[in-house]
Amino acid sequence: MFSIIVLLHEYGHYKTAKFFNIHVEEFWLWIPPRAKKLWKNKDWTLFSLNWIPLGWFVKIAGESEVSFEYYDAHKKRLSLEKIEHHIKEHDDIYDWEHKKISKLERKYLKARIKNYHPGKNFFEKNIFQKSAVLLAWVIMNFLLAALIFSVLFFVWVKPVWINSFIPTSLPSKLIPTLEHSLETGLITQWSGTLLFPVDWSRALKAWLRNEDILLRVDDITFNTIEDLQSYIWSSQNKEMTLYIERKIACLPEDMNKKICPIIEYMEITVIPDTDGKIGTYLAPNYMIDENFHYKYSVWNSIKYGFLETYYQARLTLSGLAILWKNIFYPELPQDREDALEKVAWPIGIVSLITQSLEWGLVLVIILWAVISVNLWVFNILPIPALDGGRLLLLCLRSGIDFFLGKNSLSEKIENFSHIFFFLLLIALSIIIAYNDIIKIISE
Repeated sequence: MFSIIVLLHEYGHYKTAKFFNIHVEEFWLWIPPRAKKLWKNKDWTLFSLNWIPLGWFVKIAGESEVSFEYYDAHKKRLSLEKIEHHIKEHDDIYDWEHKKISKLERKYLKARIKNYHPGKNFFEKNIFQKSAVLLAWVIMNFLLAALIFSVLFFVWVKPVWINSFIPTSLPSKLIPTLEHSLETGLITQWSGTLLFPVDWSRALKAWLRNEDILLRVDDITFNTIEDLQSYIWSSQNKEMTLYIERKIACLPEDMNKKICPIIEYMEITVIPDTDGKIGTYLAPNYMIDENFHYKYSVWNSIKYGFLETYYQARLTLSGLAILWKNIFYPELPQDREDALEKVAWPIGIVSLITQSLEWGLVLVIILWAVISVNLWVFNILPIPALDGGRLLLLCLRSGIDFFLGKNSLSEKIENFSHIFFFLLLIALSIIIAYNDIIKIISE
């Protein structure tokens, strides 16, 4: 799954670069060091196999601007052809400070000339072409997710989660909100409130049980859990009468009878403590329709497949914003712990997919599409070392060059920012991977 997602990601870079006549030096399978050169195509792109089995990578010619500012003994600037001639004839070559370059520098200069492709370098293209190469993968990963969702909507698919983490009004079909689930009939709300007593609590001592349905208190019916909580809190040290509906487990001989399960109604008295609590969790009395599913025509499947991809992208952005806020600016310490618990890297995601196999192949395929969406949303963030950050610096540099003159923003500063954030992302990856491993071990 990861290989196909990243392959399409890099293939988008590759095909767009070729479209704009930019030379692609190498297309890697997995991560270096190199294990074997596989072949070269007619455009002299090397396809190679590397040792670390994770991902793909495309090396585009001239991503950093190449300058051949060299002079002869008379301080006359040399053209590229004359530099090659000087190297071949072993003539002296001088840098811009008129210092003679060493043998090692001549060797590196020769290698740079060999890898230089006039007119086919990334840095030689205009800002539109550069931006297209950087963002081409967005289309590929978007299309992969849209294709997966479209096929699922055409064949048959159920929602997989109820979104209770990200506040949104987006009508996602596969990860719907509670409100949308109620509208579509995925969830039906019944009267009453589910009870889940806590160990050693007054509720448990009063013989309340898990999944008892509280219909009313002291002959008062409550429309919301908040109203019910307020009433209980206001009844400190006062006896209350709870009207309960309880399902009784069937005996083996009653399993095939219509009277199963048995429903009992009872009255239970309980006294809240001085804090106005009886010691039970409260939950809405919802019923999930196990037969609910989506199955559309070809056209509607494509329509909802693309819409679902868009909704998942929006949900991912909102989720990242919430995680950022809860990790760095939490309202409560528990918010940071909960946020860190939700963060996962490939190890955690693989663990999640492995667990999802218990729920069937469809859920794994949905996760595949969601990961594809997550990848392109994360990669488009304006962080140096990511494609979105590279695009931001590209636009910034072009704007500064336009107003202040060419090369006003030092390429060294740009490269340093990419390297710094790359190392930061690697460090973050290691920390999250460690956290993923600890969570797996603790399970």
